[in-house]
Amino acid sequence: MPYVSVGGIDIFFERSDGDSLPLIFIHGAGGSSQRWAKQLSGLQNQLTMIAVDLPGHGNSGGNLLSDIPAMAEFLNQFVRALAVEKFFLAGHSMGGAIAQEFTLRYPNKVEGLILIGTGARLKVGQTILDAFAIGQLPFKDVNHLYGSSISEEQKTKELRELQKIPTKVLGADFQACSMFDRINDVEKIKVPALILVGEEDVMTPVKYSRFLTEKLPDSNLRMIEAAGHMCMEEKATEVNEALLYFFKKL
Repeated sequence: MPYVSVGGIDIFFERSDGDSLPLIFIHGAGGSSQRWAKQLSGLQNQLTMIAVDLPGHGNSGGNLLSDIPAMAEFLNQFVRALAVEKFFLAGHSMGGAIAQEFTLRYPNKVEGLILIGTGARLKVGQTILDAFAIGQLPFKDVNHLYGSSISEEQKTKELRELQKIPTKVLGADFQACSMFDRINDVEKIKVPALILVGEEDVMTPVKYSRFLTEKLPDSNLRMIEAAGHMCMEEKATEVNEALLYFFKKL
């Protein structure tokens, strides 16, 4: 299993080598590199891909990071540890916030940006934050994560997986998302960007992605039919085709 030391912490990542500059995947709240399994397998030998587990997530050590700027700084340390100087960034949900923050801070390192199910601001309802604060999972199902293309059997399986994630991890991530706000700065991002969103996404509705497309000067929006917030898992073929087209176009 590949690990790299970042600030004395063992950080887990998965890698698939292809014929491109590296594409670094950043997972969302409570997630891990496993969220990108269908991209790593579906695009292997075509793109060079790196999917990282943020500190305190998945197989990575370390403490949870308190906010999106701290996560962006961790990402900078991570790419330096791998000696990667130029790369593409793909972020889902909270990972999309990290990708935006990183690109605003280090624009010369990012060749292109892929933002999936995310927004320039990710405010979370206080009721959800309060539930996490007392160690409760505020979701009784996963209908907020998945669209109509996913079977009820699969949703039941995904709910069991969600219930395995420590509430302190989800709570910290949701709090970090809620504090994130780059509404007034996102237009400063000048790199080419692909915006992907499930048409049935209720966590980060389509209007969030439309806003990003309007504000980012070199961006394209692709909506994924019958998919929700986890469109890269629900409709992996369509998402992978969009990623590959984005690279070929550049």
